[in-house]
Amino acid sequence: MLGVLLGVLAAAGCFPVAEMEALESRIVEAGYTDVGVGHIMSTSGFDTVTVMAVEPSTTDEGAEIARLVWDTYPDEVDEVVVTLNGVSRSATRDQMLQAFGPRPLQPNPDEDTDLGDILLRVVGAALVLVVLIKVLSLLGRLGRR
Repeated sequence: MLGVLLGVLAAAGCFPVAEMEALESRIVEAGYTDVGVGHIMSTSGFDTVTVMAVEPSTTDEGAEIARLVWDTYPDEVDEVVVTLNGVSRSATRDQMLQAFGPRPLQPNPDEDTDLGDILLRVVGAALVLVVLIKVLSLLGRLGRR
């Protein structure tokens, strides 16, 4: 049962990883190098997409990358932090809405949190139960000696 739960948990995490890789590819195709993409979700459900990249042009401030995230990344985005050529800039959801207009994609804000949270709790509870059973079994054997 634990193996099945771990498999389901791993499968649930594949979609965001695939989407981050696709976003990274789109940023590389736009002419950036040394690209790294991350999606940080706080315990309160605040989603921050982080992008680190290098651009030969020193005039670029990361707006093109922020637009790529806003227009093409299908998960929830509350903030984008772009570190371009070592300089970090951020934009909130409201700032991007004002700069780029409504998102072409309308992600379900609860989609990426509920299933993962539930599966994580189930797997955690199963692991605690397995450890508890092992400890009680060991204590029972030691008591019989």
